[in-house]
Amino acid sequence: MNVPAATVARLPRHALPLQLAAFGLLCWAGAVQWSRFVSGPPEGRVLAVVVLATAGALSLGILARAPIGRRTRAAASIAVVLAVAAGSALAAGLPIRYLAPAHWGALGDGIDRGLAGSSSTGWPYVGSDPWVRLTLLLGIPALAVPAMALGFWPAPRRAAAAAGSLLALVLLLALFAVPATERTVGAPLVRGAALLGLIGTWLWLPRLRGRRLAAGLAAIAAATVLALPVAGALQHHAAWVDYTTWDLFASRGAGHSFDWTHRYGPLDWPRRGTTMLLVRSPHPHYWKAETLDRFDGLRWVHSGAGSSSDPSAELPMHRNTRWDERIHFTISGLQSNFLIGAGTVYSVDGTQTVIGTADGTIRVLDGPLSKGADYSVMSYVPDPSAAQMRSAPHRFQTQFLSYTYFDLPRRSDSALREPPPPDGASNVTPRTVGAPVPGAEPGADPRVLRLILASPYAREYRLARRLAAGQPTAYDVVKNVERYLERGFTYDEHPALRALPLDAFLFRDRIGYCQQFSGAMALLLRMDGIPARVAAGFAPGIPDPNTKEYRVRDLDAHSWVEVWFDGIGWVPFDPTPSLSPASAQASGDRLPSAAVGGHESAKDTGAGHKARPADVAGGAGRPSGTRPWLVLLAVLGIPLAGIASLWLAAIARARRVRRAGQDPELQELSYALERLGYPIPPGTTLLELERRLGVTAGPGAARYARALRQRRFASRARALPVRLDRRALRRGLGEGRGPIVKLRALLVLPPRRAGQPSGGGS
Repeated sequence: MNVPAATVARLPRHALPLQLAAFGLLCWAGAVQWSRFVSGPPEGRVLAVVVLATAGALSLGILARAPIGRRTRAAASIAVVLAVAAGSALAAGLPIRYLAPAHWGALGDGIDRGLAGSSSTGWPYVGSDPWVRLTLLLGIPALAVPAMALGFWPAPRRAAAAAGSLLALVLLLALFAVPATERTVGAPLVRGAALLGLIGTWLWLPRLRGRRLAAGLAAIAAATVLALPVAGALQHHAAWVDYTTWDLFASRGAGHSFDWTHRYGPLDWPRRGTTMLLVRSPHPHYWKAETLDRFDGLRWVHSGAGSSSDPSAELPMHRNTRWDERIHFTISGLQSNFLIGAGTVYSVDGTQTVIGTADGTIRVLDGPLSKGADYSVMSYVPDPSAAQMRSAPHRFQTQFLSYTYFDLPRRSDSALREPPPPDGASNVTPRTVGAPVPGAEPGADPRVLRLILASPYAREYRLARRLAAGQPTAYDVVKNVERYLERGFTYDEHPALRALPLDAFLFRDRIGYCQQFSGAMALLLRMDGIPARVAAGFAPGIPDPNTKEYRVRDLDAHSWVEVWFDGIGWVPFDPTPSLSPASAQASGDRLPSAAVGGHESAKDTGAGHKARPADVAGGAGRPSGTRPWLVLLAVLGIPLAGIASLWLAAIARARRVRRAGQDPELQELSYALERLGYPIPPGTTLLELERRLGVTAGPGAARYARALRQRRFASRARALPVRLDRRALRRGLGEGRGPIVKLRALLVLPPRRAGQPSGGGS
């Protein structure tokens, strides 16, 4: 029977044009805001997604008014939504081949990789990983298309239509508000006023007629005008409601504290995006908390040598005063026994009682810094060119010779058993070796050379000497070591803890986070006789154009390398890949220039030759060459083909597991641990896995593994894991790792009854 939708029949004629206008503008405003998650947002792609979503909304509006049967209308509406979903994904940069079911597995892996990268990065993203960039851009159609479907779906009842409009508005506001909270842009009052007007237009104006329509327009305009002075009064230096310091999952306390000592196991720093401090500085820098000046044979630690001494003792004799800066710090969600600074701090202006050490670490004596504390420092932060560092004398003052020292471990030493030395321990032991004189490498002393070659670090020393061979200056050695760590090493926050962590990082696992990268680089440089140390603290953070401050979050906690150049001072270098959450790209506009090794030209550094995301992603940047009829044909076949392929894949996987005599739940657990960043090493027994899960994810997770082990070896039906243990396993694996990882844990370990088939583990 051909009947129009009942709710549409009672709406005025201007309803659809007003709805389309409000939807298109809200969608465009949100999409433009969201696109700023990436550096150099593709404006053409963003506009294409908005046009497709608005065209789809128009199509749904026409279908709602067409005199056709309900089933025909529903089928046509589904086709419109699917077509717009596919088209907008292509417009955002998705290569067309990923629309085919055969490539859905690769697509899922790519998006999973992108989510992992985007959950721990700064904004805007300037890295070279194509999947991180593509995943961020796909967030636009992921919100815009459901908003289109909810807002314009041909609903048979008015209540359903109103609910759909409200839910659509929530999605559109999320498209605008989520990036706005992470990346502040100019003219917030103008944007807020426009947003208020569009919200009123979307919610009320399409349902008003005649004079009521004019009155509604006047009311929205008046509310917008009256809101401007109120909003302006709330724009102060400090936020009226500072949501960035909220941490709903933390226990009550004064703030987050960090243990800066290198431990090299799975990273246990807070990772929730909570603001730690606000910094007002002329330029972005690395904000240093503690200097790790001693390598004890297993890890980098703070020795405390030279405590109660003047940090200015390590300033160059004739320093360049242009590199002196006054920097103001305001503590927010941090609790720290160390004063946060930049470069070499030589003066502190605040109410705190502090004591400095020659290595630049400044300890707070009258209680830890906590929320509300503020102070200013005068810092020497050198920003030399590559030419200046190349011309620095190779020989240096004897006082810096200790920065070439490192301990050789005994064959029995293991980071799995040995705790870090106590704070303040001596930086020289019977196992300490180093350069005999400034400008020489440790092996220049035959006795030291024999000790090194007989130690577990013989291959580290050979690698260091190989990287230094043929390099004319210390700066060239530093850059060669940095380049070496850029090739063949992967950023991962959950590496296995090994007996000799840096040896395993360089020659076995080749995965790690900032501690591994900075620790390995500093050790290799000391083995070449170059004064180097590790610094720990925070990356620059996110600049706020309104307050001219840098918002530094727990995600920005970081570790990097400082190298001494005579006549210049300590210069930071950061070997950690840009995918890391606290990489220098977090500052968003001006990188700490010295941290990338000076101001070399594009020819010298290879800048400007990085592959674009579209190039690496296999053509994601060229959807315009796709024929529209091919897209439509692919879209129409997606629903049935997708359902059929998923069903067949689940059956095939279950059959393979049963045919191989494998336990489906063990297979599911192995798959889940791998996807969540806890790969099971080859040869791990179920008992070892149970113990590891107990440490990593808690007793509930250990009970889950124990039940699987008992059922496998004792054939005990009553040993089936219970639902509560499965929930504890899921929560434990996602604890403290952010909402993205928690969502992934829910997907790979979904709630179900014990013994119920998993169907594939995802």
